Amino acid sequence: MAAPRSAQPNNHLLNGQAVLLAAALLLPGLVPSLFGWLTGLLATPVFLLLTFNGQNKGALLIRNGVLLAAAAAIALKLLPSLLFALTLVPLGFSFSKSYAGGDDEIRTGMRGAAILAASWLLFWTAYGTIQDLNPYQHLLEILDTGFAQTYEYYSKNSDLPAENILQLELAVNELRRLIPVILPAILCCTVLITVWINLIFSASLLARFQPAETVWKRYSHWRLPDKLVWIFIGAGIILLLGHGKLGQAALAFFLTATLLYFFQGLAVFIHMLDKWNVPVYLRILIYGILILQSFGLVLLTLLGLADVWFDFRRLQSIDNPDGN
Repeated sequence: MAAPRSAQPNNHLLNGQAVLLAAALLLPGLVPSLFGWLTGLLATPVFLLLTFNGQNKGALLIRNGVLLAAAAAIALKLLPSLLFALTLVPLGFSFSKSYAGGDDEIRTGMRGAAILAASWLLFWTAYGTIQDLNPYQHLLEILDTGFAQTYEYYSKNSDLPAENILQLELAVNELRRLIPVILPAILCCTVLITVWINLIFSASLLARFQPAETVWKRYSHWRLPDKLVWIFIGAGIILLLGHGKLGQAALAFFLTATLLYFFQGLAVFIHMLDKWNVPVYLRILIYGILILQSFGLVLLTLLGLADVWFDFRRLQSIDNPDGN
């Protein structure tokens, strides 16, 4: 009797799925202007290969895809780009382990964030050692130089009134002062956004192709642990009262918690759109307005915070119908 398809490992290097993975790994470095964004989504195909093919065959396909990508990257001199793309592979394996273990989406995201942060830290530590530089300080210098050059360009090559030039100078100077303070929070938020996007795509594709097997809820039903709100509140209080290093640490926690509650607010908002059966074309318009208007992002964050107390989606009663 033939073994199930997922249990028959295919060691052929040119397997179609392996070739597609290799292409996904190479495209961001090959055509960065068009496919640079693809790097941030590479955990999703890794997770899907493991889930749809089984751990053994999936791992072989990933190995073959990486080998194909490495051979092409060496020939095309794209090895640094490929090495960074490979930092997303452990996140895909982390998702697969969480999914197989029955972890919910929140626990899966928390584990994934830790894995991705460690993966990126290892990559940049190795890069800094090879290049004999401090990647963090180098990033600060690049950002500071970029702001300075932006101001210099607009002050010398534009017809802006002197008053506007002065306002631009003040804004640029404030950004140059603020970036070293908030950069840790920005890096942390980058990890969370990357994990969040990959987890949404992975959960959506699972719900589409394996609806009876997925253990993850739809994004509109995702909910953060209620106790997390105290980190937000505590960081806000310390931020108002603290100074120096303590204030900077509080700011990092506050901004990170703000992003998490934006995620929750967006889930609540999508739930409301589903409940009201808002047409797709109107949803696209609403999302565009929210993205373009900064107050929309603030409102979504406040909505996520308010959901802690008001439970707009009544998820607690659904998860605990007996009130236990």
